Amino acid sequence: MYHLISRPDLYVARCGRLDCAVAEQPIGGAPTFMQGLRALFISDTHVLRRTRAADLAALMDKIEALAPDLLLLGGDYADRASDAARLFEAIKGLTPPRLGCYGVVGNNDVEAWSDLSALRRAMEAANCRLLVNESVQIPLGGGMLIIGGIDERKFGAPRARGLYPTRPEAGVYRVLLSHYPCMPDLTPDLMLSGHTHGGQFNLLGFTPFTIGFERILRHGMRSLAVSGLHEIGGMRLMVSKGVGASRLQWRLGVRSEINLIEFQ
Repeated sequence: MYHLISRPDLYVARCGRLDCAVAEQPIGGAPTFMQGLRALFISDTHVLRRTRAADLAALMDKIEALAPDLLLLGGDYADRASDAARLFEAIKGLTPPRLGCYGVVGNNDVEAWSDLSALRRAMEAANCRLLVNESVQIPLGGGMLIIGGIDERKFGAPRARGLYPTRPEAGVYRVLLSHYPCMPDLTPDLMLSGHTHGGQFNLLGFTPFTIGFERILRHGMRSLAVSGLHEIGGMRLMVSKGVGASRLQWRLGVRSEINLIEFQ
């Protein structure tokens, strides 16, 4: 980010350099087999043509220093396939997290990649698995962590049903990756989302999302939250403010972040 003003009460920045804070988010009440696990959630990187190799390297250094057990990606990697490919080429150089790397597709990714199988291959080359209405089971300390990922809503058809056991079971913890922070058709234990950029423009607590612009422009689409951790509909929802931005390359009052989730 190119910081023009940086004070706690006033923040203006131009996007592009992938500069971001590390927002630590404890998740209490986790089952014993999940306690101590550290997951890093990164969403809405929006790598640009002008994003330098040094900026990508700095973000990778930050990820490497955090040494997460699990790397989770929330979509909207870039507006162009070639820029997203640069991101995954950088991720390829990371020490693979012990529990793997998983990601979902965002609306900008569908616009950037004419063929999502090419995106899948680019992610696989970086040791990341793309989840589109899919899930993966990870045995963990006598329990089972299930990570599901659903399709994005603007162009796709998100479906969480079938990704997890029909009824919640002891010894199973369900995480759902959904680019949009909208209510899924099956509620997990924890849903991780992005898309909103934390509102991107925050004036005295008002953002485009809090005044409902998506309900008007996108035929009733409603975000459950703009940022932060919330208890909604029997699940926990964490919405990241994300790293970059797409068409409007500025942030006002909303700092970029990646989210270090610590299960306790």
